[in-house]
Amino acid sequence: MRCDHMSYFLTQYRKEDFRRLSWKEYDRTLENLRRQVSSYLTKKRLKVDAIVPILRGGAVPANYLSYKLKILRMLPVQYKYFYVAGGKMELRRLSGVRRGAVEGKRPVFLVVEGNHCFGVTAQAAIDDIKKTFPKARIVYAADHGDYSYRKLKSVDASFYGKLTNETRALTDKQCKAKGVENGSFLFPWENFEEEWETVNAKQYKYQDLKESIRHSALKKSIKM
Repeated sequence: MRCDHMSYFLTQYRKEDFRRLSWKEYDRTLENLRRQVSSYLTKKRLKVDAIVPILRGGAVPANYLSYKLKILRMLPVQYKYFYVAGGKMELRRLSGVRRGAVEGKRPVFLVVEGNHCFGVTAQAAIDDIKKTFPKARIVYAADHGDYSYRKLKSVDASFYGKLTNETRALTDKQCKAKGVENGSFLFPWENFEEEWETVNAKQYKYQDLKESIRHSALKKSIKM
């Protein structure tokens, strides 16, 4: 999913708002993200115990960082918003990091997301990790991050490959002044039909929709 659903109730999206990224452009964004994360880890002399991709969007940038930073172990988590009966949407955890997945009392996790908007999904993932590993150090990285909602709780540092205005919190004038592109990105692998239904508050018909909901844990319920 491209970003946290709350943004969809703040503005009206149009099909022409979406621009599909080329792999070449996306690679430049990932390399910018890699430089920031690598510099921080070197400066702080941190050794990452595991990369935690937030699926599905965080899978690609997490793999990129895994190879570039020479970090093998990956502990994916998955969260998803669902539209349910009664005019509600629910954030659910499909999978998380289990206790005992890493050794040591203060592990270092590199949590990786794709398109970060309000950051509700990322914060839920970070909160769950901190519940399981209270003394963990968390470095957060996302390929794209909304300029107005970059701050997260319980992280040692956060980095973004490119800043956006996905939530439309900035005006056109502010975007120009800050050098932020005012639009929505469609990533090279994404299905436009799925994204379009999402921004119009419709439940996309996944083949395993019922099973995914049934085997998940409710994290947040929002009245639409």
